[in-house]
Amino acid sequence: MNLLKYLLVGLALSLGGCVHMASVSTTSIPIEREKPVEAEGYRFIFFYLNFDNKYVNRLTRDLAAECPDGRVEGILTKQEDIVYFPILAHAVRVTATGFCVPSSEETPHSFPEAEDAE
Repeated sequence: MNLLKYLLVGLALSLGGCVHMASVSTTSIPIEREKPVEAEGYRFIFFYLNFDNKYVNRLTRDLAAECPDGRVEGILTKQEDIVYFPILAHAVRVTATGFCVPSSEETPHSFPEAEDAE
C-alpha cells in the first residue's frame, strides 16, 4: 500500500508542468504608436536537446515583413519556457512586439534650427 502511495505521488509530480516567463524591453518606445506589429517563434524540445535556434532568428525577418515601408521601434521581447513533462518534453516560445514607425529623412527628436539673432 505504501508503494502505491509513493508511486501515485511520483506520478503526480512528474506529470505536472510549469511555465517560466522572462520579459526584456530592447528599444525605447516611440512617440508614434498607431501600428503595433508582432512576431512569434516556438520550438518543442525533447530531453532538453535543442540543436538550433532558427526560430529566434526568424523574429527579425517577421517583424520587418510587417513593416515594409518603415522601421520597427519599441520592441518588447518575451521568452516563455514551458515544461510539459519534466526532463522529457518542454518548449520555448519567444514573442516580439513593437511599433511600425514610418521612415523619414529627419530624425523625430530634432529641434528646428535657431534663427541667427542679430
